[in-house]
Amino acid sequence: MKKGLLALSLLMIQIIDAQNNSQDIDPAGGTEDHKLSFQETTAPPIIKADRIFDFSAKVEITPQNPGDKIYYMTLDAGDVNKKKKFTAYKKPFTISRTTQVQAYVERKREKSVIVTASFNRRPNYWEITPHSKVSPQYTATGKFALIDGIRGDLDWKKGDWQGYLGQNFETVIDFQSPLQITQITSTYLQDNKSLILMPKKVEYYASMNAKDYFLLDTIDNDIDPKDEKVQTKDFTTEILPTEARYLKVKAYYSGKLPGWHQKTGGETYIFVDEISVK
Repeated sequence: MKKGLLALSLLMIQIIDAQNNSQDIDPAGGTEDHKLSFQETTAPPIIKADRIFDFSAKVEITPQNPGDKIYYMTLDAGDVNKKKKFTAYKKPFTISRTTQVQAYVERKREKSVIVTASFNRRPNYWEITPHSKVSPQYTATGKFALIDGIRGDLDWKKGDWQGYLGQNFETVIDFQSPLQITQITSTYLQDNKSLILMPKKVEYYASMNAKDYFLLDTIDNDIDPKDEKVQTKDFTTEILPTEARYLKVKAYYSGKLPGWHQKTGGETYIFVDEISVK
């Protein structure tokens, strides 16, 4: 009997040792070597250039791991009906029109995911002078973001919108020379859970000398501030042909959060992106 108990005790010790030694095994069925292999998965390259440029921009693509071979492809308006292929990247290159760049790396026959970056040539050479103070965390790509031809995404956290807290939004655009205007649009965003509300109204003014402005039109907001849907609205007006060198845009602050909001009394934002004329 004692020999049987001794054998059983030794067997239990072996089982416990086996369990302790098995704790280094990955729950998914791999080992420590498998984890290391996963961490070394080929990382995609980094594409660098000015997102907005005037005449041309230099594009540089760099691997995250030295020695990885880079392949890239460019797509612009002239490539609509072309079949393009990835080619080996050797050195930085220059683009002179709005272009999308795609790239990936290859190492030991393993390819990374394809990354995409878009670089935009300015559609105009207007000047813009803000008369309101933009919130430091919501500047988009700078003052030209409002007239660069790129509309902000509904996901405002991507950083395409300019935010103005607790104040009216006002800016003046200088077309550099008189321009005949028949349509004006500026776009705003609402996400009331994030304290972003549509402006109460938007006004458009025109001038030839940047001193004497006359009102072109006023567009009232028709979106309920209680509407929790994240949405955008184009405040658009059609006007009789009007010649002007300067355009003033003024959007009126919605005010502090009303009683129905859980953050009653807090300041609200105006989020604006693209201003365009025809």
